[in-house]
Amino acid sequence: MTKNRRQFLQYMVTGTAGSVAIGWLFPAASQSENVDLEKLCSSFPHNSQCENYLPGVRAADSEGKPIEVSEFLADAKAGIPVLVKGLPKVAYLVINEGPKIAEYGINPVCTHLGCTVEWKAERSRFECPCHGSQFDSQGQVTKGPAKRSLPLVTVVVQAKSNPFGGKKTCDRSARKN
Repeated sequence: MTKNRRQFLQYMVTGTAGSVAIGWLFPAASQSENVDLEKLCSSFPHNSQCENYLPGVRAADSEGKPIEVSEFLADAKAGIPVLVKGLPKVAYLVINEGPKIAEYGINPVCTHLGCTVEWKAERSRFECPCHGSQFDSQGQVTKGPAKRSLPLVTVVVQAKSNPFGGKKTCDRSARKN
């Protein structure tokens, strides 16, 4: 055997033995940790581990009653966000054509200084009462001083066969402009 080949084999054997030794000495590092599904599915709702997991809380109407999708959509109009309770406080559900509930909702916290924005139906936009920022029906900035869009929340419509029924919402990271 040539010297280069011998050195190569020595490096390979040493590296393999070292890897096995490290795996044996630190077994916790080589085993997968329990995944926090709430955190994972809130950030990445379409991840395959989240198929049957519905994080968050059930959405409720202004009186605190759980929302039933069929009744809710009977009164909803496309393009008009609807205020619901659910997250730490409230969120707006986005209604698409159909009518159908979008996979995201809008968190009504202004990205400028944290004031609560309000939907102004007569102007078809969200307005911040503190400093005048304006956002369209999708939460995008149309007038500053806010520079970032309103944060989004994930919305998951559950099947009727699910014992929880209705609708749930959970946090989702804010989209970028």
